[in-house]
Amino acid sequence: MKVEQLHGPKVKPFQVSELEYLLQDDSPELFFSFGLQKGGQVIVTCAPARLDIMGGIADYCGANVFEMTLNRTAVAACQAREDKNLCAVTLNAEGGLKPNFHLSLDNFYTDSTLKTYPEIREFFNKEPRTAWAGYILGAFYVLLREGKIDRFPHGGTIVINSNIPMGGGMASSAAIEVATLIALNQLYNLELGMMEIARLAQIVENQIVGAPCGIMDQVTSVAGRSTKILSILCQPDEILEFVSCPSNVSFVGIYTKVRRSTASTAYIDTRIGTFMGLTILKAAFASEGDTIEKQSGDGAGDAPRNIAAALADNYLCNLSVQEFHEQCEPLLPEQMHGEEFLKRYGETVDTATQVAPEKFYVVKDRVAHAVYENARVQQFITALKNVDNDPENTSGYLGEAGNLMYASNASYRDLAGLGSSEVDGLVNIARKIGKQGGIYGAKITGGGGGGTVALLCHGNVESSLTQILAAYKLAWGIDAELIRGNAAGAFEFGHILWELKELEPPTHF
Repeated sequence: MKVEQLHGPKVKPFQVSELEYLLQDDSPELFFSFGLQKGGQVIVTCAPARLDIMGGIADYCGANVFEMTLNRTAVAACQAREDKNLCAVTLNAEGGLKPNFHLSLDNFYTDSTLKTYPEIREFFNKEPRTAWAGYILGAFYVLLREGKIDRFPHGGTIVINSNIPMGGGMASSAAIEVATLIALNQLYNLELGMMEIARLAQIVENQIVGAPCGIMDQVTSVAGRSTKILSILCQPDEILEFVSCPSNVSFVGIYTKVRRSTASTAYIDTRIGTFMGLTILKAAFASEGDTIEKQSGDGAGDAPRNIAAALADNYLCNLSVQEFHEQCEPLLPEQMHGEEFLKRYGETVDTATQVAPEKFYVVKDRVAHAVYENARVQQFITALKNVDNDPENTSGYLGEAGNLMYASNASYRDLAGLGSSEVDGLVNIARKIGKQGGIYGAKITGGGGGGTVALLCHGNVESSLTQILAAYKLAWGIDAELIRGNAAGAFEFGHILWELKELEPPTHF
């Protein structure tokens, strides 16, 4: 097979080159009845992994988060089909997963009426070995359901090649969703904007896969830049600024090989407890504000009204630490039974989760984590910027930033109720090596429960990183993996267009 590049960057990630080689080699993994066809054009898109420097799961509470891309990539290769079939192929099937899956566009309809999100989620999740296809082919349904296209004129095949570890806390699912949607944006000429793609990718994860993630992963993967760190206000998806990393400062990820998941019970229960707290506070300050309005004169009751206004858009992170500590914390129960909550308040405003009546949920600590984490993120960004503004005090500012990372990690464990002993062990190893070894801070990333640790480093830290990996291996028997470097976000990368042509057989004289 001859692969001719018609458009796109010449410098390509390894996963693109690997895919190109398989095409040239006529690989049976790619070319079969429900795979790619030998001929025609193929659109190739790339979306990177992300490193959650600060902010983590507070994104769904409207937090300011601080994210960067990593040099790991999900690649989507998309080709139009002449029939109505939608086909997904993964080159990274592991753990007994089936490497390909297909359906008809007709599967999205019942008697010409588009099915509901719960029906499509059940369809993709009924067979565990092919549930991964929901991240990819579910994007077609979301485009229909969200009104981005009326009808697909033809089907398509999408091949995924990713080196982002699944369950590694680096947003592997968001990268696949983003790469897929950008490929479909090109294939069907949808003219979707950058943030539209991020929001649609989140819908795929929330409504098709059933993982109640926030939006920071998708925004970072689509809008990230190879030389900048994103400061994002998740209300819902405003990029506040692109921040340069100070000279001689770097962020490194260490993949602990301990899997985590935003679909896990612990993550979901933490999210539910947080939204229960929001609901309780909104009810309390709405009624308190009404009472004060009737009983008091001018100027009285400003605090309750201010808090009611801060929570009006359902973002807990609009509360200041002082407001939470003085006005809100006394109103929140340590924990609450789901049945009692539902009787008193009904469901929360969270469309991605539901309160289980039979469960007890921690409430006060979950809300506290979100509010305090948001404040830490803002302090962290200020400290990092001060390194460039006042380089003579670099060590002091980095020490301040690093302490905020350690506090964030402790809050994940103690208030958010997530994390793992292996992650805490690795963070403690990094802390012991400390500033003298160029390691200023460390924390768990993303949804917690395992995954990847983010490190704040200064200067040449190769020896320190080797020590951390060795000590972690000695303590846990696990070979952790360094992941670093920035990659272009999906929009910065753009897309590649290949033309596939079968080679003519050699002529013999």
